Amino acid sequence: MGASEWQRILGDPSMLGELYGGRSPALDECELFYVHADERDNSVTVGFDTARVPSYPRSEWGEVAYNRFEFYLLFSDVTGFQVNGWGMREARDFDIAAAPGGAVEASFGDAGTGIHFMASSMRLARTRVYLASDVP
Repeated sequence: MGASEWQRILGDPSMLGELYGGRSPALDECELFYVHADERDNSVTVGFDTARVPSYPRSEWGEVAYNRFEFYLLFSDVTGFQVNGWGMREARDFDIAAAPGGAVEASFGDAGTGIHFMASSMRLARTRVYLASDVP
């Protein structure tokens, strides 16, 4: 998937579109920090963090200072789930693309390593803004 497909998928109003006016953060502006596979619900939840805060924030965020935004995507009815190693390299190389029949294909890592699966659907599960320290 190219950066434009990432932004098209996440720019949808049901995802991050309303918060960003249809222009969600670019692929290279997001960091993957969370992956949770739940075999009970046959789902995978992934969390991303970005310094590009929403252009149209929710009213409840107006009362707190923030400079970071995180969002979680929930993939449902997951099939073909494979894990072939996990580390910093795989966490930096992710790809989410539309697949035939409305499904979603997710890859974290390259073809030989990482986490790969298909899902029948994907939805925005949670969002949060917070104030991050400038100290490394």
